[in-house]
Amino acid sequence: MAQQQHGRADNVRIGPISLFTLIIVLCMAVLAVLSFSTAHASLVMADRQATATSELYLDEVAAQEFVAAVDARLAAVRASSGNGAAGTQAVSDALVSLRDAAQDAVNGQVEATAGMSDSTVTARFECQNGRTLYIAITILSDATYRIDTWKMSAVQNEAQPEGSLWTGA
Repeated sequence: MAQQQHGRADNVRIGPISLFTLIIVLCMAVLAVLSFSTAHASLVMADRQATATSELYLDEVAAQEFVAAVDARLAAVRASSGNGAAGTQAVSDALVSLRDAAQDAVNGQVEATAGMSDSTVTARFECQNGRTLYIAITILSDATYRIDTWKMSAVQNEAQPEGSLWTGA
């Protein structure tokens, strides 16, 4: 009868080592969840940065194409011994085709608008997510140009983009 009492399973004792092991396992599980969550958040932020950089480059390519086309028009005016007024007229006449060439350079991924006031050409290049590049070019009296403004801006969207931070759902 003494052996039966010693072999019973209802007498479970949790010692200090078992308790310590349980705490360590719980801490490791919490750290694993935090590590996964941090890694996912880093991935989402890296994707957002990549998108922002891609849009910045799209705006830059379109704007550079636009300025190159303006420069080519003015070079043709200078080659024919024209002055700034002739250059202004040549750029004004070709403004729509210059804008379209800038959009075509980025396969239509950027919306471009262009206008002219006196001898100043302004253009705005905008990506889908609100990143915008605004430029202003002044045509000088010798049929050359000066870039007065080259300004990038971005609109902060409040809506969560696709791939937002993991919330556990």
